[in-house]
Amino acid sequence: MKVAILDDEVHCVEGLVLHLRKNFPDAEIIYKGTRPEAALEVLPNAKIDLLFLDVEMPGMNGFELLDQLQETKFDVIFTTAYSQYAAQAFKAKAVNYLLKPIDEIEFREAILDWQEERKKKNNFSSEKISDLLTYMRREGILKNKIALPVADGYEFIETNEILYAQSQNNYTQLFLSDKRNLVLSKTLKEFEKLLDKYFFIRIHKSYLINPNYMKKYYKNDGGYLVMQDGKTIPVSKTKKDLITSLFDAITKTS
Repeated sequence: MKVAILDDEVHCVEGLVLHLRKNFPDAEIIYKGTRPEAALEVLPNAKIDLLFLDVEMPGMNGFELLDQLQETKFDVIFTTAYSQYAAQAFKAKAVNYLLKPIDEIEFREAILDWQEERKKKNNFSSEKISDLLTYMRREGILKNKIALPVADGYEFIETNEILYAQSQNNYTQLFLSDKRNLVLSKTLKEFEKLLDKYFFIRIHKSYLINPNYMKKYYKNDGGYLVMQDGKTIPVSKTKKDLITSLFDAITKTS
């Protein structure tokens, strides 16, 4: 059993380590950490079977972290001190969880139950997690938050704060609704992949936009958009029909 642990409180991480070593001495701890932004760099390529994931962490909670991962190839047991909303959601979606402070007997039973499900191949974790995230988003618990690599570390922002992104060679300049600019150590192509499920549109080789901030589309001069901050952005020939369709759809629903 290969395990990872993520909790912003060191004593909680070490408590889980002690429970594992006492009750499952053969368990191999591949990763343990306290910072979700650091875990985002490790987990996509980590060869683990099970992740113990804290729900409430500063900057990015456990749900938001899972939502940002492209795919989960491991199972998850959530740990939380906030039983009221989290436990209700977990029960509704049949997701494994432990309430803090974590009781050793309950910990052992949770692992044994998980192992039994795994043997029966009944633990379709990726589907369960997807259902849970959908539920959380619908209930307004989960926000579309991402961790962005900046010069001095990471910054957590909600995707609806992003107006558009502009390519700067091997970097990307981000323009936000609060009029701030961020320079990311990612190419625009990499950033586009990160935002793929949030309906951002690559309208030009150098620009990725949030369609919620489109203000006007001009068909002349090759075609260009005016964003809500007044920025004019060229539209490539292959995206003109898409932009026209978007404005038509908005007009019909308004």
